Amino acid sequence: MDILKKLNEVSSDVLQSFDEKIDRLLEIGCDALEMDLGVITHKHIDAFEVLAVYANQSQFSKGDMLPLEQSYCLETMNRREVVAYHNTEEHPGPKHPCFKKLCFGRYIAVPLMVDARQYGTIAFFGKMPLTSFPASAQDQMIILAEWVGAEFSRKQFLDGLQVQQQQLAHQSQLFDQMAQLAGVGSWEYDIIEDEVFWSEPLRQMYDLPPGYKVSTDQAFKFIVDAKEREEAHQRFFKMMESGEEYSLEIEVESYTGRRFWIQAQSKVTYRNGQPDKVIGATQDITSRVMAAKELEQKKRVAEQALQSRSLFLANMSHEIRTPINGVMGMLDALSKTSMNTQQQEYCKVARSSANTLLGLINDILDFSKIDSGQISLEQVPVDLSALIHEQQRVFEHIARTKGIDLMVETQATDNHCFMADPVRVKQILTNLINNAIKFTAQGQVSVATRSLEQSNGKFLVQLIVQDSGIGIEPERQAAIFSPFQQGDSATTRRFGGTGLGLSIVAQIAEHMGGGIRVKSSPGEGATFIVALQLQKASQDYASATEDNYFDDATQLTAEMVAGRRLLVVEDNEINQLVISEQLKELGIEADLVQNGSEAVEQYIRSQS
Repeated sequence: MDILKKLNEVSSDVLQSFDEKIDRLLEIGCDALEMDLGVITHKHIDAFEVLAVYANQSQFSKGDMLPLEQSYCLETMNRREVVAYHNTEEHPGPKHPCFKKLCFGRYIAVPLMVDARQYGTIAFFGKMPLTSFPASAQDQMIILAEWVGAEFSRKQFLDGLQVQQQQLAHQSQLFDQMAQLAGVGSWEYDIIEDEVFWSEPLRQMYDLPPGYKVSTDQAFKFIVDAKEREEAHQRFFKMMESGEEYSLEIEVESYTGRRFWIQAQSKVTYRNGQPDKVIGATQDITSRVMAAKELEQKKRVAEQALQSRSLFLANMSHEIRTPINGVMGMLDALSKTSMNTQQQEYCKVARSSANTLLGLINDILDFSKIDSGQISLEQVPVDLSALIHEQQRVFEHIARTKGIDLMVETQATDNHCFMADPVRVKQILTNLINNAIKFTAQGQVSVATRSLEQSNGKFLVQLIVQDSGIGIEPERQAAIFSPFQQGDSATTRRFGGTGLGLSIVAQIAEHMGGGIRVKSSPGEGATFIVALQLQKASQDYASATEDNYFDDATQLTAEMVAGRRLLVVEDNEINQLVISEQLKELGIEADLVQNGSEAVEQYIRSQS
């Protein structure tokens, strides 16, 4: 058929645009069907849009919108076949809106299929009516519709491909911009071709000039440290053998000599089971590394400052405590001499002040040791009930003087021995009982224990100290366990203290696997609960020590030194005087030396 040849010539002409080809196809249709006007329409919801028009003169223009009911095209699409009116005045008739508007005598059209869907119509109009259309007209319309539909399908595919390319280009540009903002670049190594590709953000990261080709060896040469460079090189090629992902953080030097830190990650891809490529990403982590180094430096400075502070406090506390011990010793010796009533009162006040000052210094020394991490906990069998009753005897006189009842209830821990540090447990009890008595004007102070065996074999032991004192406001309860924050200035002036006692208790309890909490209301007293994680002492170990652990050691020491001559090593003259006076009262003669060497010499002389 001649029409097929013409259609094929149009489709194969790569120089013609899509619009030119569509116009040419309509022209071929008009010539083959001997029609005056060719139109291609696209159906919308309520109208047909004119996509292409071929005619010397036409009532249609490209882009016109034709109402559905005013067009022959609606019936064409509804019937889904070639529709031919050889005499439009006879059928559909002169009353049809399309006939009234166009006044064409004949019409032939076919639905236009694009990508297997009804898209619109291809329609041809002739001015004069016919008796009938040629038998070949229907076949020519079908062939023409297929050719036009193929061109539209090709156009939509190319348009879609172009849109995808634009989207990909936009995404690639966006990715590059985001990569630059994030300091990330991608790279690829073709194992077969031994070629390396670096993305533009990565090239900019390394300050590479345009056209600079990066090889595998050159990529590793950017690493600053030679040893790290060799290790990275070995790990990279080992990764290609094992297939394991590869990651490292390392310092590199750019093409221009600028040093920075990167984090590189990569993995191997496979084709047909064989290593094909290595893909990776590199991120500039200089700011993170510098921040970490700065933080580490600040941490070291802070730790040094804390250590210096703790050492200063410890040294100062020790240096202050030595002369205070001398003052207390001399006041004790003075109190035993002949004095009048006023002198005795003065001496009593001085001894009380010295005792208070020594307590403050002891608190500071303990806090500095704990704060600097120098605390060590002894693990020996401890009878907690006996220890609590011992503290009751210590504080009973002070409580009785204030008219306060000091009650003890230790049923939960009676006949039990736990592995603990008796000195630190006693320190907890001393601080809590002393505070309870100090802040209680009337009523009572009670000490109780609770014990609960846990699944890990340890016991949760609670030491509960309750008073009927002034209580603590809710907003201050969290602060009382912080150093130097035990109370406000008015409370501190009224009751004294450093504000370290409860902080020391809290830290000791924490080192013993527990903690401390308080329940209190203003004017209703306070309850302090200390929880300790303790291991129960073995029966044999406990039996051997529980009867004489607290009292017999002191009695045994007194028996050992009674009536004997003692060698005392002390380099402080005041302390020497104090010790001499105290031993003299016990009827013990003392030999005083300044240091260890003198002590050894004195011992050797005593043996000769």
